[in-house]
Amino acid sequence: MTKDGGVVLSIRPSKFQLKLLETTPHRGTDMMSFRLGRKDVQQENHYLNYKAGQYAAMDLETKEDAEGPVRSFTIASSPTEEEFILISTRIRDTPFKKKLANLEIGTTIKVTAPVGSFVLPEEGNSKRVVFLSGGIGVTPFRSMVKYATDNRMPIGIMMFDSNRNEESILYRTDFDQCVNANNNLKIIYTITGEGQGESSSSIASAAAGSDWKGEIGFINKEMLTKYMTDDELTDSVFYICGPPGMLKAMQKLLQDDLRIPDQKIKIEEFTGY
Repeated sequence: MTKDGGVVLSIRPSKFQLKLLETTPHRGTDMMSFRLGRKDVQQENHYLNYKAGQYAAMDLETKEDAEGPVRSFTIASSPTEEEFILISTRIRDTPFKKKLANLEIGTTIKVTAPVGSFVLPEEGNSKRVVFLSGGIGVTPFRSMVKYATDNRMPIGIMMFDSNRNEESILYRTDFDQCVNANNNLKIIYTITGEGQGESSSSIASAAAGSDWKGEIGFINKEMLTKYMTDDELTDSVFYICGPPGMLKAMQKLLQDDLRIPDQKIKIEEFTGY
């Protein structure tokens, strides 16, 4: 499909053998990003195609991991980025994550065909979407934001991206470039501090020592209504992605505080393994 990056598939295989092109640790965090080629190294004309926001499973054949050798990861790249797929994750103290972090460039990795319905609305079904992300949960939103920007989609996107500190904001350079290129896109960053018990004043004090000009504190009703009109809240489809605690809090915010109907809320849970 040319709209999804210019690659045409006649037969869609269920599994791919993809080459690791690059690994990138994110300074000051436990996160790493991995770029893999989209072309199957063993099947000449087979490319990994997907919709923005979908995920795929990676098999590292780790026999010593109690959770098994397979993990699912959202594809953070856009289908318009034709040469690679991008995956980012937190590196935990597990055999799977340790092996992933230490893979050599050029290693072939088994990846399943992408799946998932956490994707942008079909054209004409919504004029506005709101993304609520927490930490590593921002990965599907990078894919959707980049895709909508590259294809000049006439859809309004408002993203609220919550992180512990400024250093933890993943893909900020990519997002800021999209904001500059896309008049329909607005992104609000907020920092929450290192722990749930940290007060807004202590977070503000820490931020005051830097050049931080974004929001401070967890995403709440006051923050959403500061940037969105009543009509925008009513007309939007809301996407939530993050760890279980954040997901639960955002569902409560939308359903109880803002009275958003369930059919206008889409969720994707990151369990943090």
